Amino acid sequence: MTEAKRQDGWVGSLQVVIAVGVALFLVLPLLVIFPMAFSNAERLTFPPPGYSLELYRKLFSSEPWLSAIAMSFQVGMLAAVIATVFGVPASYAIVRFQFVGKRLLYALLLTPLVVPVIIIALSLFLTFAPMQLIGNRLALAMGHALLGIPFVVVMTTSVLRDFDIKLEHAARSLGATWWRTFLHVTLPGIRSGVFLGAFTAFAVSFDEVILVIFIGGRTANTLPRQIWGGIRTSLDPVIPAVSVLLITAVFLAFVMVWARQLAVARARRRKAIETAWAERVPELAPLA
Repeated sequence: MTEAKRQDGWVGSLQVVIAVGVALFLVLPLLVIFPMAFSNAERLTFPPPGYSLELYRKLFSSEPWLSAIAMSFQVGMLAAVIATVFGVPASYAIVRFQFVGKRLLYALLLTPLVVPVIIIALSLFLTFAPMQLIGNRLALAMGHALLGIPFVVVMTTSVLRDFDIKLEHAARSLGATWWRTFLHVTLPGIRSGVFLGAFTAFAVSFDEVILVIFIGGRTANTLPRQIWGGIRTSLDPVIPAVSVLLITAVFLAFVMVWARQLAVARARRRKAIETAWAERVPELAPLA
């Protein structure tokens, strides 16, 4: 027993050390990016010779950078919508229906996760080029949605499998059509997975650069492509400032999600307390 405890303690200590090492590996690049985001140097230099907010003034007064950010948001939102529109029905069919080739279909929907992006980009280029869709914003969003659909399928499927199908049967038995049942019963129950899948599809699109290089043409200049061009040609010092803004936006998004989950948990606990109090003292229920 003592030997087992000693071994568990040694293994546990090693796991803690590995976890701390991984955390430091993830945080260490930020210790380089943040100082450079406030540098007053004309080129990418570390450590910075001085500090100022000049890079942010250049960023918000630069038409190429602002148009690239706007393009990334537009394409990302459109790609998230397309991925959700196609991914959610596919997840519903996989979970709720039995048909020949269901596992094969599920595997095909997940192939963009394992196929190299450059292969997908080349295939889309050979498909869109004869149709003169190179540089088209909708075509670019469709290509990005192709990479986001697997995330929507996986996350929607995971919550849909835990959703009680009896609620759907009850709605249908009361006369609701399949469409009304899905909109008013199923979708509210799985909205967390749908929202997470759509957000992930947006993030994948916002970060994608290879597809933009192949099918973006000369007109579709997204933020990752602008960053790539800035590094490849002139080592633009604005790049760290853009990176800090993106990191801050992601951090604020996680804080908002955490605050929302905390508020929902508090509301559920309060409702449970009020319900228990009303059951124990019915005459005081209106005061709860």
